[in-house]
Amino acid sequence: MTDETKGDIVPKKSEPSKTGVKFEGSNKEGNIVELTKHDGLREVFGTDCDELASALMAHCLKALNNAESGSAGEVNDERAFMISIIHDIAPRDAVERMLAIQMAATHVATIRSARWLGATETIPQAQLHYTGFNKLSRTFAAQVETLRKHRNGGKQTVTVQHVNVEDGGQAIVGNVETGGGKK
Repeated sequence: MTDETKGDIVPKKSEPSKTGVKFEGSNKEGNIVELTKHDGLREVFGTDCDELASALMAHCLKALNNAESGSAGEVNDERAFMISIIHDIAPRDAVERMLAIQMAATHVATIRSARWLGATETIPQAQLHYTGFNKLSRTFAAQVETLRKHRNGGKQTVTVQHVNVEDGGQAIVGNVETGGGKK
């Protein structure tokens, strides 16, 4: 939703959070995390341990600068974004919990870097911010690949949906493994 006069994005305040987590305060004055669902943080982080969920929430808040954890409902308040994206990743174990937090923090840092890149006025500034943006983007891609490999045990699956065999040709249907040769 945009405000036509300013062109700003205006968050909808009437929708309840799907995560069951609500924020007040800020980094400067102190973050207040309110649970609108009894098990909101545990559900977000995929754990049944309140202490672990609270510690993971603290890690998320540490990754944000003061401008990104401002008053609740502000456009630049990244706290709800981080919790929502971690909830959507749906971590299943300790490695996925930590990786989900890193992915959310890396994404926020990438967007922060893109904002700085867009505001550059000199070539040295542009080069500096482009380098940071590029490294963060590559890091995020590596994190996504790491999550994929962790979830499927490192195995890649290829599915062929159409096979065309010409006259005289042969097709093999089933699992095919190629070896490194005879020993």
